[in-house]
Amino acid sequence: MNLTNLPMSLDEMPLPSSLPPVILTVFTRPDLLKEVLKGLTQQTLSPPQIIAYVDGARSESDLPLIDQTIALLQEFSSKIPVDIRLRSQNLGCDQNVILSFTEILSTYESIVYLEDDDFPNPYFYDSMCRLLEAYREHKKIFSISGYAAFPEQAYHLIEEDFALSHRVFSWGFGIWADRWNDIALINQPKQYNPFGKFYNIPATVQTKMTIINQFWLERNEQTDWVITLTLASLYQNRVHLIPKTSLIYNIGFGHPESKTYKGKEASWVNSAYSSSFRPNSLPTSLELIDLLKNEISGVELAHYLYRKGISINLEALFCYLKKYRDLQSRLEFVKLFMAHSRFSFKRTRRRLGL
Repeated sequence: MNLTNLPMSLDEMPLPSSLPPVILTVFTRPDLLKEVLKGLTQQTLSPPQIIAYVDGARSESDLPLIDQTIALLQEFSSKIPVDIRLRSQNLGCDQNVILSFTEILSTYESIVYLEDDDFPNPYFYDSMCRLLEAYREHKKIFSISGYAAFPEQAYHLIEEDFALSHRVFSWGFGIWADRWNDIALINQPKQYNPFGKFYNIPATVQTKMTIINQFWLERNEQTDWVITLTLASLYQNRVHLIPKTSLIYNIGFGHPESKTYKGKEASWVNSAYSSSFRPNSLPTSLELIDLLKNEISGVELAHYLYRKGISINLEALFCYLKKYRDLQSRLEFVKLFMAHSRFSFKRTRRRLGL
């Protein structure tokens, strides 16, 4: 493929000579999985194979739901072949995904990934396959997704059906083996952040959300493979291709077995979804639009961190003071530091009973 000539539409792109498998990671939500499998039978292009990784039980109470999940996959194999791979122990979502991708991408050139609560519209798999072919040699594109995740103010600036992004969701995800191997998450520590700390991450209208996510991961010593992948690709100055209209409808909010999204579905989650959307037009360059590319001011970042309840220590404060040289930005970061600092004037007054 001539790297100087970007594809302009999916219609002009052939399918890959070998179609990628659909990877499913499943656990204890057979009722949701049933709907996702139904969505796969409605695809305009049927996947040749599903590879389902079933995580191991945390306790005996998980076994009935896991058994139902396995039985559902076995029954579904009469419609689309399913390779069911059982974990002997509970790995948790992150490690199950990372190990699954590493195993499969040692054999396949690319994959399409769905979680057990990602309901795909009928054009999802065909679109993902053509995108994987279209950008296979365009190494700046790190991954593709069927889920729209742009800031609200960006949508009216995007002219094509897809655009470049520094943020990606795993809901309907595709990646090539070479890109996955470039970051080798299987070899990285669980708290891996190539920028070091959350406050070193470049701040844009998109990545400020990633900064918040990474702050809480560091604070709570938790992991999230999608955030880690987002940071690793950002560090390499690579981008993701995501749609303006979602090809994925997430059905997992409020489910009793949901770990991350236990509460009520937020208004933004599926607002960009369309069951009839058939994407076609592609971006004319591999550059982000200015709104997504340009870093935000220190004042805006400091205000955003404050609204999100983020505290910064002295090390973070010095980092921000060094980066943002204007007086107003520096004042706002000092205010942010003092708002949660043990040196806070208000806290001192409260301790003294004043």
